[in-house]
Amino acid sequence: MSMVSRRGALGGAAAAAAMMLSGCGLSGKDVSAEAQEAAAAVDGVTSAVLEQKLGSRFQSLLRGRLAIAESGHEAGLAVYDEAMRAVVTVIHDRLDDETARRMQVGGIIGVLTERAELDALDLDPDMPVEDPRLDRVSAGAFYARYGLG
Repeated sequence: MSMVSRRGALGGAAAAAAMMLSGCGLSGKDVSAEAQEAAAAVDGVTSAVLEQKLGSRFQSLLRGRLAIAESGHEAGLAVYDEAMRAVVTVIHDRLDDETARRMQVGGIIGVLTERAELDALDLDPDMPVEDPRLDRVSAGAFYARYGLG
């Protein structure tokens, strides 16, 4: 390996480490426990398990499962919607605006009693996201739906 390529490799590694330590990672506030508690308090949610992680594109994401005590799709969707409202409201209230809007929440799945699953795109198939994939659904995409600013 030549001297230039070694310097380049070391510089790249140092830049990546600096980026992770400067706030691009999860050095901000972890809202998972508070969001989990808010979701679990919704009528019809029997349990909530949420975790905050760093995604593959260095974005913060909140993911997990919400057990819903409903078997029908429509009734389950109503409970899931209220649980997501609770989660997104915690994110909105506890994080700075940019961080809150960008927090990925598409990995929060609602599980009905017969094991059917609900996700963010079930709430709004035309969700305003760049790419209609669950890993692209941010808390900010719910702000209009839940009256958050």
